[in-house]
Amino acid sequence: MGAIEDAARVLEKYVRPGTFPVAVRISEGVALPDRARRPREFLGHPVTICQGISMARSMGWTVGFLREDHACVPSFVVLGLAEEPEMVRSGDLVHPLWGETLESCALTQGTIPALPLGKAKSIVVAPLDRAGFEPDVVLVYGTPAQMARLIQAALYQRGGAVRSSFVGRNSCAGELAAPLLTEECQVIVPGAGERLFALAQDHEMSFAIPRQRLEEVLNGLGATHKVGAMRFPTPFQALRVKPQFPEKYRSLEEMFGII
Repeated sequence: MGAIEDAARVLEKYVRPGTFPVAVRISEGVALPDRARRPREFLGHPVTICQGISMARSMGWTVGFLREDHACVPSFVVLGLAEEPEMVRSGDLVHPLWGETLESCALTQGTIPALPLGKAKSIVVAPLDRAGFEPDVVLVYGTPAQMARLIQAALYQRGGAVRSSFVGRNSCAGELAAPLLTEECQVIVPGAGERLFALAQDHEMSFAIPRQRLEEVLNGLGATHKVGAMRFPTPFQALRVKPQFPEKYRSLEEMFGII
């Protein structure tokens, strides 16, 4: 079993995500795997990068993006496909949709991480266990309980905290740009676009693991599971508690010898 397949096995064993963990390769070159489906070719139109990620995690597809396969205007800036236009920098693009004033929109825009121009000339997303390439980022989607397990694993060796920022949109900034730029794990609350177009569910969050941290997180999952302080599924302590029934049940409890 290869390292990537082993990583998928560990995530399945200890986190049990409802969809495939996703391997993401981001390259300054334009070569794509032969099996990669390009949205322009197999759909006839561009899609958002979060739609491509959803195709990988929900349908098991390998999806490849070149510049012309991207449909989301804000992601062009986040992924370094284009210089940031003044309309975006000033907040005008999202005003008044996401902010009361141009100033508040511009302030939020200034917090959104973006890759350097030309960094992501091609992006490939695939289910982790069948990727066939070394990922730059691994994405795992799940519930808050599953995110907690990944956070615990990420902090097991080094301590501290997993630090992320949240703006309610531009999920790709937290999922792709931030882990690449910081080489740190990120927790992401799927934003408006990822929910509208990529069908991220109301109960879902995602966790981004950069390549540099993958082995550490996997080791942390195994170690924290072994210690047993917290596991997934959650081992609810309430299951061990003696149930309390209405007082009227007491005579039957005595009759049946439960007490």
